Amino acid sequence: MKEINTDICIIGGGAAGLSMAAGAAQMGANTVLFESGKMGGDCLNYGCIPSKTLIANAKTAFQASNGRKKGILTSTRPDINFDEIKQDILNVIAKIAPHDSKERFEELGVRVFQERARFTGRRHISSDTVTVNFRYAVIATGTRPFIPSIQGISDIPYLTNETIFSLTELPEHLIILGGGAIGVELAQAFTRLGSKVSIIEANSILHNQDEAFKASICQLLKMEGVALYEQNVPDKLTAKGDRITVHTNQHVINGTHLLIATGRMLTTPNLEFEKAGVTTQNGLIKTNQHLRTDNKRIYAIGDVATKNRYTNMASAHASIAIQNILLKVPARINPNNIPYTIYVEPELSHVGYSKYAAEQKFGKHNIICLNQNFETNDRSATDGNVVGLVHLIAKKNGRLIGATIFAPHAGELIQTCTFAITQKLKLSALARLNFPYPSYGEAIKYAAGSFYSKKLFGSKMRWLVKLRFKLLS
Repeated sequence: MKEINTDICIIGGGAAGLSMAAGAAQMGANTVLFESGKMGGDCLNYGCIPSKTLIANAKTAFQASNGRKKGILTSTRPDINFDEIKQDILNVIAKIAPHDSKERFEELGVRVFQERARFTGRRHISSDTVTVNFRYAVIATGTRPFIPSIQGISDIPYLTNETIFSLTELPEHLIILGGGAIGVELAQAFTRLGSKVSIIEANSILHNQDEAFKASICQLLKMEGVALYEQNVPDKLTAKGDRITVHTNQHVINGTHLLIATGRMLTTPNLEFEKAGVTTQNGLIKTNQHLRTDNKRIYAIGDVATKNRYTNMASAHASIAIQNILLKVPARINPNNIPYTIYVEPELSHVGYSKYAAEQKFGKHNIICLNQNFETNDRSATDGNVVGLVHLIAKKNGRLIGATIFAPHAGELIQTCTFAITQKLKLSALARLNFPYPSYGEAIKYAAGSFYSKKLFGSKMRWLVKLRFKLLS
């Protein structure tokens, strides 16, 4: 077996691992990367990229179906060619894949082994062909779908995010177990493409979101035809012919396809952590605030080290690990600076503290919540979108600490608030911004400006203005 020495050895070629490898190699570190599956990991092959491509196709179908509202005469339902949609997904993946490819990373100077690796000691990682002696190691193996223990599930040909994009035909009736981000995104997309869709959720849809936003999304999903079964716990699954039946504590739901979207779990099979002195805790690899494990030479980044499982979080983790390992800067992640988006339409984006978290942290009387809906936004009017809300959370001194935006292009709009929170700016900075007209971004300006409305337009200001003009006369 070949033996090599390296500065950094990374296990996992997904978003976190590739960001780590690219940064380390370009900064001069000898870098080795192991990936046993597809380069690019879940995001490129089974997650962000295929799902957002499907969503884009579904949006086109939805707009075509509703063109009559804008004076554009269309058929009541466009023809859906699912084979071409599948091909579009593959084309988009193929377009992005070279950026994540073995060839590109080898050009950057990374030694890439497409093999399964495991720890064989506190400073050693081995595959079937090579043993790597490392100065530092980084675990970035990601997560896989969590499959719940339900009676009969082993007899059901269920789908996950790893297999649903390989369907050969559009589902007649797709049942989705799980009402989180993946569940609601795919529910809306498949409904718009013509499938009947039911979501079964043991808790409530998007249960980690504020009530107002949950209610708005649920209302939209229902209006588009998605059946929602909240507080329904699946206890039995059966199949007969091409039909699948889900038995819950309240209902019996029949469909043709079943998607499991009940969460994620660690992808760490046979890594033999015990030989490296690495431990897990609460379903994650145990790390400190600098992402270092119990072994000071080993770091864990991305989905294995956080329950905030977004690709941009994985990239942020890689940056933190690079600073700690290569630059000896004691950097640590601040999750309140990392935004996320749920890609329903309209999109839901959030950064910083939620209202509940802010109240728990600072006290209910020490925070201020500001809202601006889109009913008076002129860009919203021109586009025919009246649903939407900007929700800002600030301390009493005006410093922005949280923001949620429910609107078209919310994933782009949230960056303004992310910058403000990261730079510890006050609402006055947002209120002074001059957005293009008409634009959705103006709602951020007006929400922030409302913090100063009472002072600016109150009786004291009116008295001062009258006094000024009186003195001039």
